[in-house]
Amino acid sequence: MARCPAFYLALMLVALFSLPDNAMAQATLGDDEEQERRLRELGLGAPGTGSSSTRKPIRGEEDKGPALTERQRATHVLNRMAFGPRPGQVERLMEMGVENWMRDQLDPASIDNFYAEEYITEKCPSVLMTGSEIFRKYRTAYTPYQNRPPTKAERELRRKESDERNANRSKVRQQLRNSVYHRAVYSERQFEEVIVAFWREHLSIDQNKDDVGFLANAWEQDVIRRFAFGKFEHMLLASARHPAMLIYLDNIVSQKPLTEREQKMVDRYEDRENVPRSVRALSRQRGLNENYARELMELHSLGVDREYTQRDVTELARVFTGWTARWSGGGENDGDYGFYFNANVHDTNNKVVLGSRLKGGGEEQGITVIRALAEHKYTADFISRKLSRYLLRDEPSEALVKEVTKVFRKTDGDLKKVYEAILFSDDFFYRQNHKTKFKTPFEYVVSAVRATGAEVDDYKQIDRALELMGQATYQCPDPTGWYDTKEAWLDPGVLVYRWTFALDLAGNRLSGVRVPDALLANLPAKELKEKMAKQVLPAGLNDRTSRIIDEELGRSPSAQEMLATMLGSPDFQQQ
Repeated sequence: MARCPAFYLALMLVALFSLPDNAMAQATLGDDEEQERRLRELGLGAPGTGSSSTRKPIRGEEDKGPALTERQRATHVLNRMAFGPRPGQVERLMEMGVENWMRDQLDPASIDNFYAEEYITEKCPSVLMTGSEIFRKYRTAYTPYQNRPPTKAERELRRKESDERNANRSKVRQQLRNSVYHRAVYSERQFEEVIVAFWREHLSIDQNKDDVGFLANAWEQDVIRRFAFGKFEHMLLASARHPAMLIYLDNIVSQKPLTEREQKMVDRYEDRENVPRSVRALSRQRGLNENYARELMELHSLGVDREYTQRDVTELARVFTGWTARWSGGGENDGDYGFYFNANVHDTNNKVVLGSRLKGGGEEQGITVIRALAEHKYTADFISRKLSRYLLRDEPSEALVKEVTKVFRKTDGDLKKVYEAILFSDDFFYRQNHKTKFKTPFEYVVSAVRATGAEVDDYKQIDRALELMGQATYQCPDPTGWYDTKEAWLDPGVLVYRWTFALDLAGNRLSGVRVPDALLANLPAKELKEKMAKQVLPAGLNDRTSRIIDEELGRSPSAQEMLATMLGSPDFQQQ
């Protein structure tokens, strides 16, 4: 595998320049004349890849181009409703009928998935536990200090308990990420995994924050997977009441502001030693926190800049005061940890949200507001547009978005119907939408493992690769979640890690990941390229890329070189 690094850099740059709208036109090619010649040979966009020099924005059926072949239809579906094809899957899809497979995938519960779920049961048990069960098993309790300064032995005990809790938290977090990777690679319910990945980012939480590390596992099961094919309203309400979201966006500590009279009482006893219990309770109140209210409107429902103001954010935050979490019943020993409405810190004064006057307060007031947001016309447009962008292209046609939005509103946010409206639209199989999406790091890594038919026993190297590529699973530092459009992932410095992954995967240098020997058998150059392309690039190898591979790899390339080159090519990184 002693290929010149400039060759891989050239192909990487070609991958960027072959994208729709020439998104990386600002990238420089350097002064190397040979590299420039290679790039000119490949062109700024191969036929069918969406170069800005040949492609116009879609507007309804305008310029839809010639119909896709049946093989292209099959690979297109497997790149949008699955994380790419596994060996032989394109042929099986064509045999059973593309639309038949699509219909099956929209009913995931009807698909046997024993192999993938068996791994989860055995290797990732915390993923199937409730938040209460995870807390009891993994969240080690601290031994309380006595009413005196702790002794050296007590401090050492606390340190050991802290180390154990951190180790358990790390174990729980890794099990969740492993389950995500395993299901994405091996699940027969591929569209479920694709759509769960969408909602995982739309309702993003970060497992690195406080107890979210313990609760994210239950979040994935109870919110994302449970409602991914149900009503959006139900998912939104479940997310609002789940401890993971309450903690992540700080609503767990959001309380009504002190009244003028209460604030005076706190101030009066500020420098006194003997403070009444009622005043101490007031002084511990943290006040209003607007994080959840803001993200609920901006990221989860209406979208950015949709006619709401800062005043609306503040008023909505008041609606959700007292929405917190705690143990109920028998407490931590045998009770349940979950949503709790604390009426004592809830703001019961009248409020005005988005022009609607809300009288009084109460838990039901928050539920009513969430339902209203879920049904809002802006929410219908925002979710429909975002799903169309995810499943179709970065700039879906306005005509399609309007049709999908109509379905959203007509069905009261029935997500399965919304998916169907996109997948069975005329737009879905237009040639203009074929190979116009650029794979995110997650899509790239998972599709590479699937395409090669690799067996994975340990996901640590995959987890590490995604961290290096900038898309660490369940660890987005912003509540926006990771973006799925090309602009977010076109940094050449980050793309180098894709090549590194391709080289390591092809060379079987990833611990716990093994590419089958049959794929890596050395053959004469022409036969090797045909065999490798048929499995890894079933939609076909671009002529220009093929020519460069012939010239650069020579007459006796190794199977590892050929595989790495195809996995790093523009053909594979587009979908």
